[in-house]
Amino acid sequence: MAEWDTYINVNFKDMPEEMEQVTVIRDLTSGKYKYRSTYAKIIISKDPGKYSEKVWIRLGRGQLVPTPCSMKILEFVNMIPKGL
Repeated sequence: MAEWDTYINVNFKDMPEEMEQVTVIRDLTSGKYKYRSTYAKIIISKDPGKYSEKVWIRLGRGQLVPTPCSMKILEFVNMIPKGL
């Protein structure tokens, strides 16, 4: 099980659940690629056991929500246009 974090711009209680969303996620698993950020299409659940990936939520100014959530990564998205 990998561990990730992401930022949200709303209150944690208002965070949309069980909806597809494209966001930046950051890899927290130790190793060569720790802190690698990437765009991904994900589904987040506040239930930490629902999906296999563990995600820590950070609020707009970087405050860490004390309880982890779970997420399902649907696909990694390339947001940079070809040719750049």
